[in-house]
Amino acid sequence: MRLIGLLVLFSAGAAAQLASDGIVASVTRTVNITPDQADFTVVAGATLDTTQQQVTQIFTDAGFPSPAVVGVAVGQNSYTYPPPPDSQIFYQITFTAAPSAIATLSGKLDAMRTNLPQGVTVIQFGATLDASPAAVSAARGAVLPQLLAEAKSKAQSLAAVDSLTLGAVQGVSESSYAAYGLSSSSLVASVAGSSASGSSGNSSGTVYTFYLNVKFAAQ
Repeated sequence: MRLIGLLVLFSAGAAAQLASDGIVASVTRTVNITPDQADFTVVAGATLDTTQQQVTQIFTDAGFPSPAVVGVAVGQNSYTYPPPPDSQIFYQITFTAAPSAIATLSGKLDAMRTNLPQGVTVIQFGATLDASPAAVSAARGAVLPQLLAEAKSKAQSLAAVDSLTLGAVQGVSESSYAAYGLSSSSLVASVAGSSASGSSGNSSGTVYTFYLNVKFAAQ
């Protein structure tokens, strides 16, 4: 996989403070990770006698990559008004593809909505651009050395002010936070009534903030 694009948006909240037995430096870095996958969420309504396996097979046969059912609900079809009286079963299906495939796969889904497969009563879908776990891991690997160097610099500055000598690293803790614009994993409320139809160009989970706390010995 080619190296992902990594844009540093800002670095803020860097601080160092004296502890009872050393110096603790806290630093953060927020980065924008180039999206490298498209996450699709499809809600397919079906008659009650249509099984999950049958619905999954429909999407597999249509060429969608590894469709997986992540949620099931039973209720009336809220996509038409007035809703039909018969209850239906709704399957929330997800799959992932390359960003360049959004238009092609969305076109296939639109075609299926126009000509519904046997047993399927409605199809709604949405797509978001996202950073894959591999891309996030690569971003983390690039950012952590920078954060460690920044933490050391902050700790050295504080040590100099207090006429202390900075020692070895005694402990490190880290965390990260993703700023999501649109979540594609939650089960759609009210029998998937809030699912968007058509494809979306929204980015989801491409902005990450990485936190690092480093404790240094000092004497």
